[in-house]
Amino acid sequence: MALGRAESNSISMPFGHQRLTMKRDLISWWTRPAWVRNPGSKNRTLFAGPWVGEFGWELMNWQGWVRKLASSYDRVLVCSRASSEALYADFADEFIPHRLKGQADHVLMREMEPPEEQARIHSLVQPDMDQLVPRVFVPSSAQTFHQFGEVLPEEESCEILIHARGKGAHAHRNWPEENWNAFCERQRDAGRRVGAIGLSGDTLDLPDVADFRDAPLQETLNRIRSAKIVVGPSSGPMHLASLCGTPHLVWTNRGIYRMGKTSREKYESWWNPFHTPVRVIEADTFLHPLTTILNELELLLPQET
Repeated sequence: MALGRAESNSISMPFGHQRLTMKRDLISWWTRPAWVRNPGSKNRTLFAGPWVGEFGWELMNWQGWVRKLASSYDRVLVCSRASSEALYADFADEFIPHRLKGQADHVLMREMEPPEEQARIHSLVQPDMDQLVPRVFVPSSAQTFHQFGEVLPEEESCEILIHARGKGAHAHRNWPEENWNAFCERQRDAGRRVGAIGLSGDTLDLPDVADFRDAPLQETLNRIRSAKIVVGPSSGPMHLASLCGTPHLVWTNRGIYRMGKTSREKYESWWNPFHTPVRVIEADTFLHPLTTILNELELLLPQET
């Protein structure tokens, strides 16, 4: 979907089994060739969203696109989950959190509810606004990315941050708890402080690890920016490390995902706008040996003098 005027001609935008009705011109202003754009036909306020898809796609296929278009408007309103507000703080005039629930899938949401929340969001889009809604693919050239996070004092930061998936959906991506415990013990033996990020409901509660899970996103961004490396299986927080400019070690399988891309392609180039250093470990499954992770970590960590 593309930019559209809010005052005319309804279309239905499917999100799984629910349908969210939004309005736009038959030919949106932004996608018209320059020679058919009428001067002054674009509105001065942009309503971007609601974003309901996966976090990784919000990072790499949405927030940069909204930021790019924001410079053409006098006022920008962004609607997404409350937890994502920090992604838009550098340019949005107003952030509108939504309470939509369902199964995020790519840029969409399946079994979205409740309908009254959909109606509330729809009512916020006024006739004098242009509305931007997600589309399947936005190239990096059409986006403006922002390097997130602020560097913390050394005594407040961890050299290694881990995202230890262990619960929730996609259980095949979870690394065994005994591997995480052994990994963290090896880092402590080497004098490195280890911290955990992510959501407590989706990650392992590991002993003797600084627990930064469930922290506000801005705090997580600062901790990622201040770390020497972020470690974990493929997930949204690993893409977040890329946008913080922090080297990351990620493991995955050899599957082909959206847009015909492998995870290696996403991490190394397609979703790496700042060319952040990354090492991607691939195999037929996500269950990589502990020795492989430890060896790759040493190759990515800065050499200590």
